[in-house]
Amino acid sequence: MLPTPLPLVSIVIPVWNGINDTLECLDSLTTLTYPCFSIIVVDNGSTDGTSEIVETWSKSHLEVCIIRHEQNLGFTKGCNAGIRKALTDNPQYLLLLNNDTQVTPDFLTLLVEAAEADRKAGMVGPKVYKSEGKTIDSAGVHAISWLAQPFLIGHGEEDSGQYDMRKPVAYVTGCALLIKRAVIEHVGLLDEDYVNYFEDFDWGYRATRYGYDLLYIPEAIIRHKGSLTSGLWSPFYYYHNTRSRILFARKHTPLLVFLCAFLPYLLSYRYLLPALRLLKKHRWAHLRALHRGLVDGFTTPLTHQKAVDRE
Repeated sequence: MLPTPLPLVSIVIPVWNGINDTLECLDSLTTLTYPCFSIIVVDNGSTDGTSEIVETWSKSHLEVCIIRHEQNLGFTKGCNAGIRKALTDNPQYLLLLNNDTQVTPDFLTLLVEAAEADRKAGMVGPKVYKSEGKTIDSAGVHAISWLAQPFLIGHGEEDSGQYDMRKPVAYVTGCALLIKRAVIEHVGLLDEDYVNYFEDFDWGYRATRYGYDLLYIPEAIIRHKGSLTSGLWSPFYYYHNTRSRILFARKHTPLLVFLCAFLPYLLSYRYLLPALRLLKKHRWAHLRALHRGLVDGFTTPLTHQKAVDRE
């Protein structure tokens, strides 16, 4: 049951180009049955007229607050800019939503109901379908934290109800993440050491260290195109995924485990094997990006949050 009055949800949508996807995402928000929400679009240096087009859209649809950056600050800083603005409206919840997603009408109602029903729930997330059909993108996430290795549950499977049970998860994917304001006040914002990738993993990990639960809510469903701005297996992906993985391990893995387990895993499975595949295919830009990600992952100073030690 939802309380009265309804909790305010601030929806933060970081955007870098992809205006057609952004409009589809916004159109889907007009179908929400949950009435108490606001929308913030963070235009992260788009060159396709995103701010102007969204402003025009908002005049005939839903009110949208637009934060415009002249350059792309990266996903994490863009999200944090939106979160800071959202917190000035004093919402009870904040929803991070990728611009290449489309929500279903009862999606937000189901997430808020689940979060309200469980005092320990700090973050909740939906079942995520790929853009067409009932192919699962993720039904929650498992992770081996000390290897900085997440696993999308059900990825690529056809949905036949096999993941229809609510359950705790290792983290909630940032493509659609509902978080309580109180959690942000305890844990802090997204860690800006991560430019792209692993920022949601890190946020969830820190929340669990504070004693919060992270829940998968299968009745809530969205569609996610995925990897449109960065390109899966692009040089961008190889660089930022490698760099962020190492940063996560440096922050959260005990030194002995880091040296004896994470390093061998990283250098063999996450560096040498991909490097050999890229070398064989003459993907020189990808190979350089992979190597730079490795170097920068170890040399970037850690300036933001580390895990919280709890007794």
